[in-house]
Amino acid sequence: MENNPIQTMLDEHEIISSAESIIKKLDGMWENDIDTYRTTIHTLVTFFTEYADGYHHRKEEEVLFPAIKNHPEFILEEMVDELEQHHEEFRDYAREILEHLESDEDEKAYKILDDYLEDLLDHIGAENDELFITAETLLSEEELETIYFKFKDIDMELGEEQKTELEGTLESLPI
Repeated sequence: MENNPIQTMLDEHEIISSAESIIKKLDGMWENDIDTYRTTIHTLVTFFTEYADGYHHRKEEEVLFPAIKNHPEFILEEMVDELEQHHEEFRDYAREILEHLESDEDEKAYKILDDYLEDLLDHIGAENDELFITAETLLSEEELETIYFKFKDIDMELGEEQKTELEGTLESLPI
């Protein structure tokens, strides 16, 4: 399929997951390079807030989740509800990380960021291995193509150039 929204989701997951190696490098950095540490944390939180939540989760919450939940053959509403709850928890993590940075609790900020990463990677795994396969099984090619173009509309509304810049954010970090 040429216009596959599931491939879009998988590609975005790949970009989001690439934060893992950066986050692991931050462990203990507050002890010897606080400026780079804090700048990197702020950049990561901005990336997660604007890219992962702003672009990616919005597509899921406004388009993909409703399409799946409204399908007459779909019976696992709890799965989608749980994934939506994860999105709320990710927003809370981002706020907590920044609060601890502002309070000069750098080690605590890292611990929360590391927890966030672990939960985020588990979430991505569940979507890749369960939700997306379910979507491709339930939805027709026509329905999937409609979803793809709704995803494109969201990207255009939020700014495709901004999305591309955010996708390059992690590669440009100095660590």
